[in-house]
Amino acid sequence: MTSAPPTAATETTACPGCGAVLVVVPGLDPRHPGASAGCAALFDVTVHGLRDEAGQHAPTAALLRLATDAYDAQHLADGDPAAPVVRLCLALEHGQDPLRVTDLALAAPRGLTPPWRWTTTLADVAADLDVVDLATLLRSWADAVWADWAPVAAPVRAAAVTALRG
Repeated sequence: MTSAPPTAATETTACPGCGAVLVVVPGLDPRHPGASAGCAALFDVTVHGLRDEAGQHAPTAALLRLATDAYDAQHLADGDPAAPVVRLCLALEHGQDPLRVTDLALAAPRGLTPPWRWTTTLADVAADLDVVDLATLLRSWADAVWADWAPVAAPVRAAAVTALRG
């Protein structure tokens, strides 16, 4: 009986934004401030089909915007305006179409302390794709991301109200 040759240990890293532990894929460039290269690539692969369809289908474009806001809210770079968090608030608490809420950079608060732990990450979404449809997973993830921001939601809600009035 021959034994298989030993394999090298798989290197993993935790995403600095969401904390998801992902396999390191050599050659990936970090494309999103606040996210690991692997996490950004996983997001691109997960929503690739939505991007292909978004130009021809408004509900798909709105779902893609919601997913992008959830991702950006989990990977908010230090000092950046919390515009994706405000857009989540507007979509999930005020029923606003994510495609109609775009320029919030001036109204969005800065310097918010993100949650120390996320209930759901993109890695969880990707892991469940074989048993739950993508749209359901993305909406559930966006709800979880917004709920995770609840401890610091007061300035976000104020910015959302300002955006609604403006």
